[in-house]
Amino acid sequence: MKLLLIAAMLQILQTFTGKGTVLADTQQNVMNGIIDQTVLLPLKHNISRPSEVFNLEWRVIRKAPSSILTFSPSSSFPYISEAFKKRVNFSKSNAELSLKNIQMTDEGTYELEVTTSDGKSTKCSIFLTVNHPVSIPQIEIVPEAPQTGNNVTLHCSALEGNIIHYNWYRCDMPLSHGVNYHLSQNNSSLTVLNVQQSDVGTYRCNVTNRISNKHKDFVLQLCSPSRPNPAGYGYIGYGGYPGYLGYTIIIVLCYRWKKQALKASKESDAIYENSQVSKKQSLTNPAETRIMCNMRKNDRRGR
Repeated sequence: MKLLLIAAMLQILQTFTGKGTVLADTQQNVMNGIIDQTVLLPLKHNISRPSEVFNLEWRVIRKAPSSILTFSPSSSFPYISEAFKKRVNFSKSNAELSLKNIQMTDEGTYELEVTTSDGKSTKCSIFLTVNHPVSIPQIEIVPEAPQTGNNVTLHCSALEGNIIHYNWYRCDMPLSHGVNYHLSQNNSSLTVLNVQQSDVGTYRCNVTNRISNKHKDFVLQLCSPSRPNPAGYGYIGYGGYPGYLGYTIIIVLCYRWKKQALKASKESDAIYENSQVSKKQSLTNPAETRIMCNMRKNDRRGR
């Protein structure tokens, strides 16, 4: 029974091989390319005996198959489709193909099919991904001035890159959901629950994709509760000027005001004294006048 099962499996493998379909462990090979760069597709066919090769074709399969080039050893040059004419290099000896200045639209399955003179064909394929390298991420904290007992969230974001994966670390140890931590759905945000002094330290956000890896460190610190500052109520200034300027102006104005008030007081006292002297003189003049009159009268009588 076991022998029959093994024989059946071998028959299936031979059937697929006869049709020329090459599968790498039932999974398609993947090659990760970088945008704007050149990629050499690692699919080859040894054309050491050109008489045995009737024709070979490179094609790309996205939504539908599209021919890139066809070549026959009996001809001198391959036929290249207009869309790829200035972007491909082709090796006549081993049928390798390189693609220049790849873009996101170039992502897809690339297939090489070789047809021999007896009419049999062999296919091999590879899936090409096109990727942007990730940039150094940025981290924002909410609230900006965390205090003990707050839920503190660190938001991590990379402005460049595609298919980005986020991971958080503290002291080189990965962080995950738990009593103290909460992660967003895509791990881009980390929330430290009921933050305490023991949570103070360095947190790392690591961003990766198929071709690159970058990280950013953030030092979490706690702020003391704010207390009212009595001196703050005397602040005078605008647009960022220091309050000392305001205090200086007030002192100068108060000094000048006190000086003017003192001067005015002295002048008032001088006027008051002069008025008293005049009044006394006005009060004493009538008596002196009467005495003078009486002396004159007595002088006249004596005569």
